[in-house]
Amino acid sequence: MAKGCLYALLSVASCAAVLVTCLALYLVAGPVGAVFSVLVALVGLCAFIVAQDTVRRRSLAAEEDRRLAQERDHVRRTVDFVADPALTEEERLTIIDSFVPRLRVSRAPFRDRLVLVPELSPAARALLERARRAVVSVYTSQAMRHRLLDGLANEVLLPRQIWEIAMLLRVQTHLRQEQDRAMRGLVTPELRAVLEPQQEALRRSEASVTARVEQLERYARRVQEADAALRAREALDNNDKYRALLAHTDDDEGMRALETQGAALEETLARSVRVAIEAGQTLSLDRQT
Repeated sequence: MAKGCLYALLSVASCAAVLVTCLALYLVAGPVGAVFSVLVALVGLCAFIVAQDTVRRRSLAAEEDRRLAQERDHVRRTVDFVADPALTEEERLTIIDSFVPRLRVSRAPFRDRLVLVPELSPAARALLERARRAVVSVYTSQAMRHRLLDGLANEVLLPRQIWEIAMLLRVQTHLRQEQDRAMRGLVTPELRAVLEPQQEALRRSEASVTARVEQLERYARRVQEADAALRAREALDNNDKYRALLAHTDDDEGMRALETQGAALEETLARSVRVAIEAGQTLSLDRQT
């Protein structure tokens, strides 16, 4: 509002300056000089208006960009959903924008590539949260930061695992709701004969998804063990201080124990990292099968 008033005042002042200048030139140089000055003044005024409009448009665009960035950040913090990791960045932004009411962006084209977590059943949400915690623990691990793990398993496979688990949980939630509706009222032997095989299939699917989540948790556990070995190695680097302490106290047996422990911990670290990598490779093989 303030900028608009400023631009209006500048425009009025510019017009007044042009009129005063034309009048002065008319009195000094006569009609020809006045006409020429008017033309020059009009060109200058047009250039000023164009520049003013450009500045205004850029200011509005920058303000819109800031507002949109804030709204997108709010969506990321408040809307819990799982998206297909194969989506492009532009498609992800389109999905985020669909949660901003003023933009009126439709989510319909991405209906099958998006899972809204609040729409899942409580049991399904709890299972998905377990899977997410396992993945986050891997991403935040020291072994990950030190690039000791399989990059494919961590950068590609884990997001895909979360997405596939979320999709299955959504289908299971819908089917469980169908089963609950079908069981309302009188349940005849014929109805039970139809529903029991469906319920068994649903139970088997739920057990399979639970097993996938447990496998992710085992992988996260192996990574945590590798982290513990890394911390042990960091502590091992301080053994020189303790050797010096034991040397001052003439404790040869203690020094030998430190050296033996150091060799054993190096092997433990290598073994823990190998086990974590093998667990990640197991996830990849299970997905392929």
